[in-house]
Amino acid sequence: MADLKQRIDDLRRALQNLPEDEPDATAQLEKDARALLTDAKNTPHEAAAQVLFAELARRGSPTSPTAASVRGMVRRARIRIEIAGDDDDIDEAIDILAEALQLNPADEDVIALLQEAAARSAQANQRVADLFKRYNVQPPSRPEAEPPESPAARKRADSYPTSSGYPAPERDLAPEMPSRRAPGQGPLYSGSDIDAALSELTQAYYAGDYQQVIEQANRVLSQQPGNPTALEYRQKAEDNLIRGVVPDFRIPFDARVAYNRANSLVRAGNYDEAERLYRQARDLAEGAGILSWKDAEQALLDIQDLALAREMLLEGDRLIANDNWAEAIRKYEGALRVMPNDPQAEERIEKARRIQQEADQAAVQLSVLSGTLSDQVVQLQNILNILTRVRQLLPNSPRLAQLNQDANAKLNGVRAQIHDQAQATVARANNATALEERLALTAEALTLLELGVRLDPSDASMAEMLSNARIDSSEMQRARQAIERASALIAQNFDTELTQARSMLAGLRDYAQDNRYRTVVSDLQTRFVERAQAAIEEGDTSEAEGWLAALREEPFNILGRRVEINRLENMVRGAQRGRRLRLGLIGTAILL
Repeated sequence: MADLKQRIDDLRRALQNLPEDEPDATAQLEKDARALLTDAKNTPHEAAAQVLFAELARRGSPTSPTAASVRGMVRRARIRIEIAGDDDDIDEAIDILAEALQLNPADEDVIALLQEAAARSAQANQRVADLFKRYNVQPPSRPEAEPPESPAARKRADSYPTSSGYPAPERDLAPEMPSRRAPGQGPLYSGSDIDAALSELTQAYYAGDYQQVIEQANRVLSQQPGNPTALEYRQKAEDNLIRGVVPDFRIPFDARVAYNRANSLVRAGNYDEAERLYRQARDLAEGAGILSWKDAEQALLDIQDLALAREMLLEGDRLIANDNWAEAIRKYEGALRVMPNDPQAEERIEKARRIQQEADQAAVQLSVLSGTLSDQVVQLQNILNILTRVRQLLPNSPRLAQLNQDANAKLNGVRAQIHDQAQATVARANNATALEERLALTAEALTLLELGVRLDPSDASMAEMLSNARIDSSEMQRARQAIERASALIAQNFDTELTQARSMLAGLRDYAQDNRYRTVVSDLQTRFVERAQAAIEEGDTSEAEGWLAALREEPFNILGRRVEINRLENMVRGAQRGRRLRLGLIGTAILL
């Protein structure tokens, strides 16, 4: 007993003199405390040994505020390094790790991440080297992979699960049989005693006193090493202690209030204040003897993830406002990795990808315009429609504004080309001699002018040109129909139809240079000449004079066949003189 008391006092003094951040010394004290706790089982010094062991566990627990902060920083830095796309991300990760290194220069995860960041660039390597020098850190070299352990060398597993903090009683504790057993202490004599101990064990488990569960289970297992109930409850209790499971009724009221307020602030988006309240709730629980509260610890990790995701979303918003869409997508994807299924991150990723895809499509189409002016107008209008949709998503984008300006400039250039080309086509149509050519050129000009007016309805000159072109096209259509109708009437070769054809052709002097028109007029003139010549041969000079009078009028005067007409006129005059001579001779004969 005196030896146990002396060992407890020595351990208490060593614990009081334990320096901060000395993992080797802490590990040695844990071994001593574990051995002391084993030796003090079922003795009056067991309670003091348990208090010392709990204090040592708290001192070395990774759930201390400093360790939790370092762990959160390591998590944030690791995500930064994994999604790093440039040196800026590596610099941010090194900044985070520098804060963690200041809190705990001996943390292996921090040192390993710094070494990983140093391998990214020469600048990062220099910064990491400066940090190691500042905090007197000797970075370990990367160990080579050890060969796998052979199955024969592996240690045989224990017959039942246990933990390092609570060694198996049947292995370490001698089953001494004192002559008298105090209630709740000492070995168990009969099955009824074991049943009572198992009942106490069950009650303690559901009361959340997992330490008592482990102690009761050890007492049962010291007499019945294979008792399944004791093994099961001891394993559950040890798991709950390791994971920090705490029944709600054991959590102090103030800690629960702070925890619930923090949850409300998380839903409101106030992550900084929520993190402060989570830490306050955890500290209050620790003050009440709850060394590890899983909900609070997990909430702190989650709030750090939320803060990191929010930071990355804000960085993505800044990048997308600066038209760096690819980098913004990478930031949003990083936020989605931190907080999977986050609707805000998913929405931003979809929006950024749509903007990037449609803007790139518009830029490519703008650079490869081809085809006729009409085709180019269709392509430019499609580009402007795309840019209009995208600018609704990102109205203040300089890049989209520049693309829209370039598209409008090219559209104005095409409109000017349409105006000039339409003017030239109208001039060519006016100078053309063939009716079909004039019709084709006028139709081409109409297409261009209609396109130009559709692009710019306020252009008065183009609207006037379009109106005149439509009138000219309508007149030429009527002229072509009149020529074809006159040709059909001439082919019938009746006097009435020939007269009607002459009337139809007489009003088409504007198309006198058209070959088709001249051919039809020439055919009609031939029919008139034939009629005049036949009348002369029949001696009907009056009818012949009528046909000749028509030959001297439109449209026959465009042909210039005056010789034939003069010949017929001479024949008419000769016939008239001969007639007058015959009449004179007849009159003279009568007088005689």
